Amino acid sequence: MKKLQLSFYSLCLILLLSACSIPAGMTNSKETLVNESLPKIEKLKSISDMSSAAFEWEPLYNENIEGFYLYRSSEDSPEFKLVATIKDKFQTHYVDSKLEPGKKYHYMMKSFNNQNHISEEGTSIELITQPRIEALPFVQAVTNLPNRIKLIWRPHPDLRVDSYRIERTKMGENQFKTIAKLKNRLNAEYIDTDMKDNESFDYRIFAISFDGIESEPSEILSSTSKALPSQVEGLKASTDLSNKISLSWNASNDADFSYYKIYSTSSSFLPYTLLAQTDSNHYEDLVNEVGKSKYYKITQVDKDALESPMPKEGVEGKTLGLPAAPSIILAQSASDGINLEWVDNDDRASEYIIKRYGGDSPVIFKGVKEKRLKDIKALPGIEYEYEVISVDLAGNESAPSKRVKAGQ
Repeated sequence: MKKLQLSFYSLCLILLLSACSIPAGMTNSKETLVNESLPKIEKLKSISDMSSAAFEWEPLYNENIEGFYLYRSSEDSPEFKLVATIKDKFQTHYVDSKLEPGKKYHYMMKSFNNQNHISEEGTSIELITQPRIEALPFVQAVTNLPNRIKLIWRPHPDLRVDSYRIERTKMGENQFKTIAKLKNRLNAEYIDTDMKDNESFDYRIFAISFDGIESEPSEILSSTSKALPSQVEGLKASTDLSNKISLSWNASNDADFSYYKIYSTSSSFLPYTLLAQTDSNHYEDLVNEVGKSKYYKITQVDKDALESPMPKEGVEGKTLGLPAAPSIILAQSASDGINLEWVDNDDRASEYIIKRYGGDSPVIFKGVKEKRLKDIKALPGIEYEYEVISVDLAGNESAPSKRVKAGQ
C-alpha cells in the first residue's frame, strides 16, 4: 500500500515539473517537455517584403531531432504563438506569409525530437515588413462625357504593381464598391459607361502588388457625366399659309450644338414621328392639304449625339382652308350682253372663275381679275344661271357662290 501511494505521488510530481517546464507566454499542445540536450536555434536569419518573411537557419543534419517549431509575436499579440511546424530536420528555409505591411514582428525557433520534446528558447529576432505600396501619384477624372466618366492615371512607378482595382460610390454617399479590376501595371485608363445623363460619382483607385497587397487608396475623384442639351424654346407654327406650315424657334446657344430634330403628328392623341433634321432654326412643312392641322415638337442634338428632352406639349400649326365663296350682287341684262358683279367675303382671291349654265352647254370664264364680267356671248331669249368661284394665289378654289339667273 505504501509503494502504491509513493508511485502516485511520484507521478503527480513529474506532471507538475513538466507543466512548469513550458515557458511562460508559449502555449501549444505539442510543447510537453523542454529537453536541454536539444540544440537551440541561435542564428535565425530573416528577410521580408510587404506580406511575407523568409527565414534561414544553420543546418542540424547530425542532431537527433525531428524538425523545428517557428513562433511569432507582434504588437497586437505580444505572446509568442506557434505559426509553423517544420517536420524535416534537413530543411533550413521557411516563408511565413499573410503578414501586415509595415508592421513589427518577433520570431523565435525551437527544435523538437521524436518524443515531442522541445529545445530551450533560442535567440528571438525582430523584423519589420516593408511598408504598403504608396497611393497612385497622379489620378484624374474627365468629366462632361456622354453617358460615361473617364478615369486616367500615371502608371504606378513601383514595379511590384501587377494590377489596379477601381471603386465607385454615388457622390457624397461614401459606400464604395468595386466596379473593375485591370491587369498590368501599365494600364492607365478606365471608362465607366452606361450611366445616365448628368449623373455624379466618386471614385478611388488601388494599386495591387503581385502578391495581392493593395496600396493606399488614391485621392477621391469626383466627376459627372454630360448633361442633355437644353430644351428648345419659342416654337411657333403658322396658321395662315396655303398648303404649308412654317415653323420657327429660338436658336440654340449651346456651344456643342449640332442639329435639330423636328417631330410631328396629325393628332395630339397620336405618337410623334420624326419629320426632318435641320441645323437652321426655321423649317417649312409642305403639307399640300387645305385646312390641315398638325402638331410639332422640336429637340436639339449635340456633337455627342445627346438629344435634349422632348417638350411635354406640342405646338399646333395649320394650313389655310379654301377661300370664302364670293357673293354675286348684280346680274343684269344689257343691249350688248349680261353684266355680272360680285364681292369677296375674304381678301384671298387673286382671280375668279365664272361658270354659266344654260343654252347648248355650260361655259367657263377663267382668269378673271376684276370683280365684274360682261357676258357678250349670251343669246337672246335664253335664261342663264351664273356662279362665281374665288381662286387664291396657291390655286385653291373656293366653293361656288349662290347661282343667280339672268337672260338677254
